[in-house]
Amino acid sequence: MTDDALRDGYDRLAATYAARLGHELDGKPLDRWLLERVARTAVGPVLDVGCGPGHVTGFLAAHGADARGLDLAPAMVAIARAQVPAARFEVGDLRALPDADATLGAVVAMYSLIHLPRAEVPAAIVELARALRPDGLLLLAVHAGTETLHPDALWDIPVDIDWNFLEPDALFAAVAAAGLVALEQLVRWPYPDEHASRRAYVLARKPG
Repeated sequence: MTDDALRDGYDRLAATYAARLGHELDGKPLDRWLLERVARTAVGPVLDVGCGPGHVTGFLAAHGADARGLDLAPAMVAIARAQVPAARFEVGDLRALPDADATLGAVVAMYSLIHLPRAEVPAAIVELARALRPDGLLLLAVHAGTETLHPDALWDIPVDIDWNFLEPDALFAAVAAAGLVALEQLVRWPYPDEHASRRAYVLARKPG
């Protein structure tokens, strides 16, 4: 899978994705708890990378964060801007953030690292950590496991996208190797309406 294929796939998925998943946090209490914790305790701007149609960014903003979103797909960014006018959104790549060193109060990556080749994940986490202020927070969520899914279509829309599940221990180790201190390391089973995979979460802090 190339970056162009990922961008093109999510551009084509954007409207359907927003309609089907734009309210997914309503049924995800653990995600909400972690996001609320970030929104209420982060000191400084909060960046939601791989923001999609902006529902996570909007949730963060609604709970007090100075939140903005970043996504590779321009169509996702356009929908996010329309649906969450209170937040700012831009097109960009989480592997090369537009932010200077030590400027963000938190970075949130909810199921966006899974579209990277597994070998690129540790370097991506280092990049996210680079932009954090001392005591800044990093929240990651991924599908847990060893599988790679590559469906021909999603919601009958053709795509060429990899979903690379990540082993929790490898994720936790990559966060530690980036110099961050874990506050929470969690794995849960899927909720009834989700894809039948476990989820792994890390909430970590950059030492002050």
